[in-house]
Amino acid sequence: MSPRRGRYVQSRSSISLGQGRVTNLRRETGIREQRSAILIATNGDKTERDYLNALKKEPWVKPGKVVVVFESGSPEEVVKGAAKRRDRDDYDQAWAVCDVDHYATSAASILADATDVELLWSNPCFEVWLVLHKGNCTSYIEDGRRAADRLREHISDWDKTALRFDEFRDGVKDAVRRAKSLGEPPDANPSTAMWRLVEALSS
Repeated sequence: MSPRRGRYVQSRSSISLGQGRVTNLRRETGIREQRSAILIATNGDKTERDYLNALKKEPWVKPGKVVVVFESGSPEEVVKGAAKRRDRDDYDQAWAVCDVDHYATSAASILADATDVELLWSNPCFEVWLVLHKGNCTSYIEDGRRAADRLREHISDWDKTALRFDEFRDGVKDAVRRAKSLGEPPDANPSTAMWRLVEALSS
């Protein structure tokens, strides 16, 4: 098995995405080595997978292998599964996309650090990231149902089982900007670290 490339390092350098293409992209040199294979694991069996599988096909995504997989169970189990798949299948990076929801977060965060998995929390849930494509989201969100209600303020017929990526494509740049302005997940509510994955895929 060949050695894995360096771990992605969080950066708040800006990216510019719009109309499905890159219009400007800036990053500090030396932040991250060029990647060739990224594994993204999530315990979201529909919404997250549909979004991520569409996102990876965008023309601004840097060429390379990006695979999205479903891992059932708690965030800790998702991290564990991502690390196992990465080592078994020789991916350069492993990411875990998880909701805070009702879970305790410390065990998964500690395991992610120990196994070199990039853990992306959304508090309370992934729908926060989707709302940020459409507008600001700064007030406390009680749970996933309330987050879905917030999203329906922008997409009246929102159905988590039938995500239409075209409704979010042009808002990725704005979602990144807005997510960065929120507090740090997993503690802040609302918050999401999904912007880190977007920057990793595009730089």
